[in-house]
Amino acid sequence: MTSATLEGRKAERSAAKARPAPRRALSAASDILERDGYTGLTMERVAAESGVAKTTLYRHWPTKAALCMDLYLEEAGRELRDPDTGDVASDLRHIVNGVVRLQTQTVAGQAFVGLIAEAQINPASRAAFLAEFAEKRREITRRVLRRAIERRQLRADIDVDLVIDIIGGATTFRLLQGHAPLNRKFADSLVALVLRGAAR
Repeated sequence: MTSATLEGRKAERSAAKARPAPRRALSAASDILERDGYTGLTMERVAAESGVAKTTLYRHWPTKAALCMDLYLEEAGRELRDPDTGDVASDLRHIVNGVVRLQTQTVAGQAFVGLIAEAQINPASRAAFLAEFAEKRREITRRVLRRAIERRQLRADIDVDLVIDIIGGATTFRLLQGHAPLNRKFADSLVALVLRGAAR
């Protein structure tokens, strides 16, 4: 190994140590989730791979579910916006394809599956998850649907929250079952099917 290579690695380690402890921990957790999934993620491994003391980890995140929630929210935050294209079909396709991309192409997918499993064991984690990302995403979709009703693109008598449940439920079911592709074709077909039942 050349001295230049050694110096380069030394610089990389120094730069990593200079990052704030929470950022190093999130980065390490993300790496572990990508490699080994939720079951392979432990606070001990995060501490070992990030160089962050376990006491510091637990001060920020009392459980690995809380750590995963922050990871998921960080990734999801990039997708959480109201597209407002002027067309309800385009808006919904944007939202559903964003969720599909999030679940299949980022570490958020592994975090999400883990959070669902954790919620069955610990109802408090479910409440926290719903209070943050899930409710925010529902509010964006709710806004899209209500705007479409005002624009007379959808019937005024549709149950907005039921439509949201249908879209979210179908996406989550396919993610968890893995019985068929979760991709753009699925997202576009789902939106088209829902709108056939809701259109004026």
